[in-house]
Amino acid sequence: MTAKQRVRIRIESRSGSETTVQKARGDLYRKGDHTYIRYEEEPNELGRTVTLIKLEDNQIRIVRQGDVQAEQTFLPGEKRIGFYQTPQGRLELEIETHELTSEAVYGIGITRWSYDLYASGTHAGTYRIKLLIQEE
Repeated sequence: MTAKQRVRIRIESRSGSETTVQKARGDLYRKGDHTYIRYEEEPNELGRTVTLIKLEDNQIRIVRQGDVQAEQTFLPGEKRIGFYQTPQGRLELEIETHELTSEAVYGIGITRWSYDLYASGTHAGTYRIKLLIQEE
């Protein structure tokens, strides 16, 4: 395992004509063949949340812990079950990933993926994500 490296994180999420951008600073580290990015989200009305992104060859796993808890796995061509939990309750998610491409080297660079999200069995949207990781 290598030492932690400080990074700047930019996550751009598009659904239909709506785009949201989230920026953060966090730590990147490698363990085996996997790259991990850990950051604290901006505190909001839902409280404080720490997010861990695990980048593998052809899969991304996002785990959120704190006042909001969530787990999502993105694997092209497959449907995966996840969840999103707030103090108000838990929502079961199904994620059908269409594509995942990465121009990142050891986590630094751009990773993109697209997926359909189903919440409690209902289609909640089609999303395109662009994850940009830069050395600080």
